[in-house]
Amino acid sequence: MKAIKSPKLFNGTYMEYNKLLVWDDDKIVAIGDESLIAHYNITEVYTTDFTVIPGFVDIQVNGAGGANFHKEGISNDTLNIMAHSLHGLGCTSFCPTLISSNDDDIINALDLINNLRDNSLGILGLHIEGPMFAKEFKGAHSEEIIRLISEDLLQKIIDSKVSIVTLAPETVPDDYILRLQDAGIKVAIGHTNATLEEIRHAESLGVHLGTHLYNAMSRFQSREPNTVGAILTSKFIYSSIIPDGNHSDFNAIKLAHKALGNRLFVVTDSILALGTELKEFIHSNQKVFVDEQKRCVNESGALVGSMISPIECITNLTEYCEYTLSEALEAYTFIPAKVLGVDHQVGRLANGTMANFSLLDTKDMSLQQVYFQGKELVR
Repeated sequence: MKAIKSPKLFNGTYMEYNKLLVWDDDKIVAIGDESLIAHYNITEVYTTDFTVIPGFVDIQVNGAGGANFHKEGISNDTLNIMAHSLHGLGCTSFCPTLISSNDDDIINALDLINNLRDNSLGILGLHIEGPMFAKEFKGAHSEEIIRLISEDLLQKIIDSKVSIVTLAPETVPDDYILRLQDAGIKVAIGHTNATLEEIRHAESLGVHLGTHLYNAMSRFQSREPNTVGAILTSKFIYSSIIPDGNHSDFNAIKLAHKALGNRLFVVTDSILALGTELKEFIHSNQKVFVDEQKRCVNESGALVGSMISPIECITNLTEYCEYTLSEALEAYTFIPAKVLGVDHQVGRLANGTMANFSLLDTKDMSLQQVYFQGKELVR
């Protein structure tokens, strides 16, 4: 067994002080004071001045490290590249996300995820984003591929290791939503032109998740609150947000946090540029440029995912959105894990959870070291 002693430890929901974290192989076995040393066969004890935090949990990752999970990138090589890049940035659990695709590519992604033999990459299941969208809010997705999928493909999704399906609820039969949810798949509201009433109907079916709030959804208006208003006034919906300052103004994030509290959580919606110095590349058959504001935009100037790093998400929330450090960390650890129902495994530091954690220097908000499944990563 190994242990690390730190003046501060964020356990996923609050900060603890002067704690010893003990782990054996890939699992945490205890958190307490130094008296634990006498009760466990600890072979190594590390001491650090940095804050111990859980590994970040990102449920919407399209790509990283120069690889995109799309078309020919639907492969084990892509998943390995993404995982290696994300782990080095402190994100130890993630959902590879497939944007709107044809049937063959969706089936290839399902087969790939279903055939993963273990969880050595920290994958939490597939996130299928599209193609059941409103064309008015397709975003960077290809309009010609947006459609209602067949009953046969729906059943293949239900029978696979899929964690989330993002869709426009007004374009999908109630039966589709109910069948996905009965299979344990989270249905998320996104790329939608729904009215407030249509969102409330989706809520009545059990849909309690939103994808990248404010983006690719019908806008709030005083007489027509639409999807944004429905999410902000909901008592049940959890929603992701991309805190890069490009997808949403920081003041809009402040408003969402005041409305949703700890039902608002972080995703990067990252594409292959994350963790690279790329300035120009192809994504989903379109040329994408990284501009001076580090925005990923296509030739028409539309945003195409992001390249914001996990630690930049935390920094933006604390510096510009009036989050405390604990609130910001919770939004990218425990809350997304809770959304997926995997908080007993990841997203927090507690007895029995995975030994996924990082050492954070809070003076300059930098990650000093990352541990994935109990092993120290070379960064």
